[in-house]
Amino acid sequence: MTGDMRIAAQLYTVRQIGGLASQLDLVSACGFTDIETIGFHDLTPQDMVRRVERSGLNVRSAHFDWEEFETRFDEILDLLRLLRCRVAVMPWLTPEARPDTSEGWMDVSGQLADWGAQLAEHDIHLAYHNHDYDLTELSDETPLDLILAQENLYWQPDIGWLAVSQKDPTRLLQRYADRIVSVHAKDAEPSAGQGDERWRNLGQGVVDWPRVLHILESSPCTDLFVEHDETTKHAETLQTGHRFLERHLSAEVG
Repeated sequence: MTGDMRIAAQLYTVRQIGGLASQLDLVSACGFTDIETIGFHDLTPQDMVRRVERSGLNVRSAHFDWEEFETRFDEILDLLRLLRCRVAVMPWLTPEARPDTSEGWMDVSGQLADWGAQLAEHDIHLAYHNHDYDLTELSDETPLDLILAQENLYWQPDIGWLAVSQKDPTRLLQRYADRIVSVHAKDAEPSAGQGDERWRNLGQGVVDWPRVLHILESSPCTDLFVEHDETTKHAETLQTGHRFLERHLSAEVG
């Protein structure tokens, strides 16, 4: 199934590059045809769609944070419909909004499931994107476990966050392989510190990519979104990631 996975760009990687049109121009120039968006990019849904259509790029997945789901759900539906995008991802709870009990996270998972059911009526999957705060055990389960206990929710693993927070980053990938719709392909060097200095271009960190891709081969994963949270060399990061994944996908297929 590896040959069916597409290499795409996560626009968070290029968020410092002007407005959406400039970001899309750079992504396209780096050889990508597919992208994942982040919120509304400070535009109306109609204006955002016009800019994407002018770029010729395909929106394979779209991120919206918790507050956007709470306050702009109808606009999210409109945007996804106009973009012909069938995957929405909830990637972020502010520190103030994060529960500190299993009961609190069960409420979060229940609300996500409700949104997921509404999106499913429009043939859209809702996935959850992890960081590290949702991988810490509360009693015997993590917040991620509680979220994925909801059968209508999917998972978008962030490989970089798994690498810096887990002794064996592939354990969770194997456990929840059948729920994975896409991944953030991000590399890391955990020994470099505690913050954004840990992130690396693909192939320059500790992630065992052949093993990761082998697990994804048996999952429903369709997209590998190249990401680096704080790169200062945006084109280099995107081109390096694209070439790296292309080479490894070819090796898996071969």
